Amino acid sequence: MNVLMIGVDETSVGGMLTVVNNYRNNREFCKKVNLQYIATVIRAGKFKKLFTFLSKIPRIISMIKKEKIDIVHVHMAERGSVFREGFVVWLAKKKGCKTIIHMHGATIEDWYRRQNKVVKRIVKKIFCLPDKMLVLGENWRPFIENVVGEKFKNKVTVLYNAVDVADTNQYNVNASNVLFYGMLIQRKGIDDLLLAFKGILDKIPKHIMLILYGDDYDSEEKINDKIKRFGLIERAHYNGWLTNENRESVFKNTIVNVLPSYNEGLPMTILESMGYGIPNISTNIAAIPEAIDNGINGFLITPGDTESLSNRLLEIINNESLRREMSNAAYQKAKDNFSLFNHFRQLISIYNDILN
Repeated sequence: MNVLMIGVDETSVGGMLTVVNNYRNNREFCKKVNLQYIATVIRAGKFKKLFTFLSKIPRIISMIKKEKIDIVHVHMAERGSVFREGFVVWLAKKKGCKTIIHMHGATIEDWYRRQNKVVKRIVKKIFCLPDKMLVLGENWRPFIENVVGEKFKNKVTVLYNAVDVADTNQYNVNASNVLFYGMLIQRKGIDDLLLAFKGILDKIPKHIMLILYGDDYDSEEKINDKIKRFGLIERAHYNGWLTNENRESVFKNTIVNVLPSYNEGLPMTILESMGYGIPNISTNIAAIPEAIDNGINGFLITPGDTESLSNRLLEIINNESLRREMSNAAYQKAKDNFSLFNHFRQLISIYNDILN
């Protein structure tokens, strides 16, 4: 089996990069599928993105021929990614390869519904092209099945994101930081979190801090300016991007991870923190409820409900026994449902199915 994977490069911070790096960094998986990888997406303006993509087409064609590629596995988001990666799928099929679209677009449904009839027909043709259409949770299945129609809905398969889960629960029940890590934009609910945290300062111990990691590249107002605007200079701190090198030390002092998003797929930030035993507070959207069992291993709120967010933060921060119970449940859920071992096994099974 020879697999060519198409995805993002190292400048493209976010969940999709984490997912593709999980594949590329696992020697056993790479060996089993003879994995080749071409990054066709960079973090840049529209024209540079398009130029980079077009410049990689000859390499894709050459690799398909040279490496005798059986399967082309394409990671796709919304907007321009649908058409760029859709072209790769079309090209790969013309070259005789089996194909997979792996959909990561958090706003794909909203984006699709805003398009005119012509664009929607093109998107439908693209989504019907591959042998398999992978989505990140059961929540996404009805939308994709509706787009592709009855004839092709059997191509839609759920493949949960996955993380490296520790052998034992590493949670520190006496930690002192509320953590947010991800893109520091309103779609992720960063303003809601700042407002909710500000509202509980007089009800929590003074050593409890809000620690922010991520990227505000796409935000009109930079995160340090937001912190000042909310009057949180003494209690909220922005520390750049969470890296593999500092992740463990950050997790060791995290009491709860918070992601009050408005749109998502299945966030890697939630799965990674669960794998460490950290309870989460997030929103009841997309595939998040498939990871967080409300009141069991974390809390779910409605996007934009800052009052509920404040209340849930208070519950976790001020109740040690609740933290301990939620931590154990979060760790076990990650180990049972979102481990890399199970993910790789399922994906290889999918590869074998479409080859046979």
